[in-house]
Amino acid sequence: MLQNVSKLQVQESKNIVDIEKIIQWRDSSYSNDLYIAAVSWLDLFTWLDGNPATERGIIERFSLKERPAQTMLRLFEAWTLLSQKDGRYHVSNEARRFLSQKSPENVASYIATMKYKSSVREIYDVLRFDESDTWHVERGIGTTWDDLMQTDDFADLNTRGMEERGRIFAPDLTRLLDCSNDTKMLDIGGGSGIYSAHLLNSNERLSSTILERPPVDDLAKACLQEKGLLDSRAFVSTCDMFVDSFPADASLHLYSHVLHNWGFEKVALLLAKSHEALAPGGRIAVYSCHPDDRNGQPAPALEAEYSVLLTTSYEGRCYSFEDMRKLFEGAGFQGIEYYRSICNRSLIIGHKST
Repeated sequence: MLQNVSKLQVQESKNIVDIEKIIQWRDSSYSNDLYIAAVSWLDLFTWLDGNPATERGIIERFSLKERPAQTMLRLFEAWTLLSQKDGRYHVSNEARRFLSQKSPENVASYIATMKYKSSVREIYDVLRFDESDTWHVERGIGTTWDDLMQTDDFADLNTRGMEERGRIFAPDLTRLLDCSNDTKMLDIGGGSGIYSAHLLNSNERLSSTILERPPVDDLAKACLQEKGLLDSRAFVSTCDMFVDSFPADASLHLYSHVLHNWGFEKVALLLAKSHEALAPGGRIAVYSCHPDDRNGQPAPALEAEYSVLLTTSYEGRCYSFEDMRKLFEGAGFQGIEYYRSICNRSLIIGHKST
């Protein structure tokens, strides 16, 4: 009997759905649609079968835009459908067998039966035009995520959602980010202020100013008021981070789940503004999903899948460590550090010289 109970307990432990799975199911929701689009609309694997090509060659052959094409290729590398050799993409044996129409065992037509699904068509358009039609408040009425974030209902929903996400990630950010020598932090695009709140609770000498646009600024004030932090150690400043100057008295700038929403040029702009405003010897901390490509290996699958969601629904993507290193150094930061976190997230820190 005791042996049977033990086996049952082991089986039950294997069936537990942990928080990483809960996050993954949301973050990977577009990756399968990208796969179907590549097989059906592009017939990518048939063309690459026997015809290895560079990234530029693939982009030109299929008239794709660079940002979504890079996301697609990173995904298929992570899934081991493609590999790189001498700068060219090659199909794997499995992709050649099952996804190339040159193979008698291929199932490309079966996969293509889903090509007219609206989300597959949407991501096909993203590949060709680098424009998303994701965001609809009402059926048939679409606009950009950035536009909708300036409306009350949409901003409220997203800010509450990011507050919930922050309850998962903020404790681990607090573990990774040592603020013991900081007294003032700037939390840029800080949403509800959830990350600031956790860092303040762990560092009694620290104060934080959260920069947000309307109407999120008022939502942040309400959330921080509930935590008993508003206007004591946490302050909310109404600000457009792309337009307005940053206060120049902070030793730490935090971007948590912010930069991945924006294109390369806008990220470079924000990093340059942070470098200018930071006190000498100050730091910048970016917390998000950053595939670790320091050793030249493909991104882990879950990180590549999350990048598809960001590329489809926003202007940005998951910037890898090497992407961020170049951006950091381009803005003047040095001594770049990388720390793994939970649920495929990571923290990158850069230093401003004294």
